[in-house]
Amino acid sequence: MNRIEIEYYKTNGYFLLRNFFKVEEVEEILGDAKSIFLKQFIYKGYCSKESSVKSISELAFNESLFHLFNDDLESFTNCGKQAQHLISLHSLALQERIIDLLHGLGLEMPTISTRPVIFFNHSKLAKKKVFHTVDAHQDWRSMQGSLNSVVLWLPLIDINKDLGALQILPGSHLGSLRTDHIDYGFGMVKLTEQENAQLISVEVNRGDALIFSSFLIHQSGENSTNRPRWSCHFRYNDLNEKYFIHRKFAHSYIYKPIEELITPDFPSIDLIKETFK
Repeated sequence: MNRIEIEYYKTNGYFLLRNFFKVEEVEEILGDAKSIFLKQFIYKGYCSKESSVKSISELAFNESLFHLFNDDLESFTNCGKQAQHLISLHSLALQERIIDLLHGLGLEMPTISTRPVIFFNHSKLAKKKVFHTVDAHQDWRSMQGSLNSVVLWLPLIDINKDLGALQILPGSHLGSLRTDHIDYGFGMVKLTEQENAQLISVEVNRGDALIFSSFLIHQSGENSTNRPRWSCHFRYNDLNEKYFIHRKFAHSYIYKPIEELITPDFPSIDLIKETFK
């Protein structure tokens, strides 16, 4: 980013980077994510064993995705969880071009705030509204990291207003932390009528990246199509930010394994021996 772009970011709290990533890099993540669900589609007989991410139509894939959500929520949820751990997803979050971008914005020692997150939002894939359309919120409330922490949000498909393009409130990062409650991890903000009128939709294409301050107020647009909105985001803190140091590098995320055995009496000794033949 040049000086003018950096000043724009500081003033408005965001900047849209066109063609920041190669389309192929984005397609790899989307393909890997879809392949996880496809394995369950094939296992359950929704499609043929010969089906692949490239051969199955988008319509057929989406119909199977909606079917899995309604037919086996546990399977659907676990597919979504596995998608968060894709090597292609995590590799992209560590690209040198991102580190250079963060340095340019003043993050002297960037660090991962939390693991990358991939989203596939649609009302047919959610039990609650917050799981498909998130109202106005600030990400810092869930991050609670450095004051100059940022979010890098990128589409995995072309996203226009019909697909629920992200809506942002320019300059809102310069105000206070306004979250009045947490809703499933999102620090919610109540907007005034005037602020609602000032929201702008950011339409993006594959390869674009939207970087914004964790204090910027933003929300999901309404997806009026029959297609999920595929996107992902990366979050970064700055270990050199003085108040982050003063706050003892506060960390708000908790990761731990569950204690019970998910599949009772599994695995048997025969299955283990078969695996290592």
